[in-house]
Amino acid sequence: MRRLVLLAVICATLPLAPQATGEWPIANLRLIRTQWSSWIARFFAIDDQQNLIYGRVADQKYSLQRVHQFRRVPDLLKHFPMEDGDLIVSVYNLEKIISFVAFDFAGQMKYSNEFALGYNVYDVDARVNIVAGNPSCLFYAYNNKNYSIKYWSENRTTDIMVSRDPIELMFLQWTDGGVNYVSSSPSGHTWTTWKDGDYRSYQLPFPVKSARFYRFRNTIHLIGLDLEGALWQFNIGGNELRRNMLIKDPRLTYVDRVIPVNFNKELNILLTADHLPSAYRLIFDDFPVPRRKLRLEERKLFWPGHIYPMIDNTNQLTFLLETEIRHIFLETWNAPTAVISDIDWRLDVKRNPPVMLVNWATPKGSEYAYRYLLDQNQSTEPLNETKLIPSNTLQFAARKEGTYVLHMQVRNLRTGSFSRVYHIPIEWQYAPPEPEVILRGQIAPRMVGPGMAEFLIQNLNPGSYYAEVDTKPDTIPKRPVAASSGRIGFRIKAAGRYYLHIAMRDERSRVLGPAHHYLFFVSPFDADKDKALSENNFRIEEIKRIKRKIEAAKGDPAATHLWINRLQEIEAQLKSE
Repeated sequence: MRRLVLLAVICATLPLAPQATGEWPIANLRLIRTQWSSWIARFFAIDDQQNLIYGRVADQKYSLQRVHQFRRVPDLLKHFPMEDGDLIVSVYNLEKIISFVAFDFAGQMKYSNEFALGYNVYDVDARVNIVAGNPSCLFYAYNNKNYSIKYWSENRTTDIMVSRDPIELMFLQWTDGGVNYVSSSPSGHTWTTWKDGDYRSYQLPFPVKSARFYRFRNTIHLIGLDLEGALWQFNIGGNELRRNMLIKDPRLTYVDRVIPVNFNKELNILLTADHLPSAYRLIFDDFPVPRRKLRLEERKLFWPGHIYPMIDNTNQLTFLLETEIRHIFLETWNAPTAVISDIDWRLDVKRNPPVMLVNWATPKGSEYAYRYLLDQNQSTEPLNETKLIPSNTLQFAARKEGTYVLHMQVRNLRTGSFSRVYHIPIEWQYAPPEPEVILRGQIAPRMVGPGMAEFLIQNLNPGSYYAEVDTKPDTIPKRPVAASSGRIGFRIKAAGRYYLHIAMRDERSRVLGPAHHYLFFVSPFDADKDKALSENNFRIEEIKRIKRKIEAAKGDPAATHLWINRLQEIEAQLKSE
């Protein structure tokens, strides 16, 4: 491994074209994924020209400046807050390059460097001294038929763990030089610790998802959800794995992100998902066993999106809300700033022609009117006073299928002032998408042994699912199934040719979408499963699915790049075997 180039240590920052008043929302930026170690009033984002943008929030206003430009869209991009600044790590798997840029709290670049790698990297945990340099990383890599966790410091690499099975999570304990990771296998999930060459493994009693390692009072905890909506805490004590169910609630079934936050000397656990119109919070005065009774707080969002928590300069818990059309709003947790909330839209297909109904909630006792515009542009402002309406319901005539944006602004009838503009993406879709599934545990392409046939729903969405298995190619499924975890299974004893029939009923229109008829085979032989062969068959089907996604995403550069990255990752794994 050789170092490529050492760039200038300090460079002037170029101010971003000002967004006049610093009013929300911010448009046309994408927030960079953060691996939290501190909670701060700053953030990093990237624009369409691959510029790295440094943002700060003070007194509910934002400021932005351009601090760096990437060579192209990185395959992996992460932000690491540190005690003396911020580190941005970008990985380019095609060129086998990793790049580091570090900034002080004023947004001035203090360190920049690039290094060559001999493998693809799909996740990273990193630190750097922004004055002296010397970055250190923990990589999740794939090379020579193996998954691995590698400790890397400039030109030196140490393999911490090598496995034929994928690794679900990883975390580097920088405080004591140890490593924690969770690996998956057909037998379940295993938590492994490594320190100074000593390995210790602990079998988890059941699979977890959306999990995070978190250090609290000198103890490493694994906090994650099971498949039934229960939040669990695990820790290791006396060389034993301890577990504690923190709370169980059906609302947490669709949560896919667990974010621990130290705030006001208490541990806050935020639970979110990009597609949910709510975020949830648990507050622990002591952890994992609180003195006060736990209560699951629900924070309604005016629209679903990506949550980025922050502690602002007034010591309030706030968060950025990034919507799917790349608008970023600032919200406070305890005092919602949205004048409208609980926005809901439904397509009434029973009318001829069909109509779209949109309604929302407003604070009790308020006197508001609304102006609006529905189009397919992301940032239009609804300036037409003739469309000022007193009610909180809208109705639109039938339009072509596609993505629309409802632009709304609220007028206070007592003061005459207008609120910020809300840009609400609406998918005008007459039927939900056809479910996409992959058969698990294949002993040959689309073949399993007798017993349980398990399927993974690749494009899981909130809604009601119906599924059946028989030998007919065109059955319309009528049997409801529990699919909130994305997995469904059927017990099949007889060998033969079968079809899985699966369809989804949309929650908004109540329309049953097209059924997907998935052909598969059950072998008459109870053969031992070859894990490597099963994994390859799974990847081949996933490649076919992703190629369909790339074709469908033409015209959307961000979505196309996302699917191409995933395709390159899987194809690289297959080629190395």
